[in-house]
Amino acid sequence: MKRLRYVVIYAVIVFVILAGCDGNQMPITVGLGEVFTIGVGQSARIASEDMEVTFIEVIGDSRCPQNVNCVWEGVASSHVKITHEGVDYSIVLNQPGLTEQASETFINYTVTYSLNPYPREGEEIPEKDYLLTLNVTK
Repeated sequence: MKRLRYVVIYAVIVFVILAGCDGNQMPITVGLGEVFTIGVGQSARIASEDMEVTFIEVIGDSRCPQNVNCVWEGVASSHVKITHEGVDYSIVLNQPGLTEQASETFINYTVTYSLNPYPREGEEIPEKDYLLTLNVTK
C-alpha cells in the first residue's frame, strides 16, 4: 500500500511538471498594421480581426550567410498557421536571401515578414532561436 502511494505521488509530480512544460503559450494580441515578433510555437491574435497567426516551424533556411559570396542567395521557408474566421490555413512564407523582408497576400490581407537571425558562415541556428517578425495589413 505504501508503494502504491509513492507511485501515485510520483505520477502527480510528473503530471505537474509536464503541464508546466506545455509549449502552447497564450497568444499575444496586436492591432492590424502593428509589427510583432513571435518565436516557433508562439501565436499572435490580430485584435480587430477574427485572425490568429501561429509560427509552426522553420522548414528550411538556405540563405547565403553574411560575408560570403554565393551563386544563389537562397531562401528561408517558414511554416505558419493562420486561423481566419474559424478556418485554419497552412501557409509557407518564403523569404529570399539578402532581403530584409518579403510579403505574401492572404485573402484580402498583406502579410509582410522577416525571419531572423540571418545565417552566419559556420554557425547553425537552433530552431528555438528563430524569430518571425510580421505585419498584417489590409
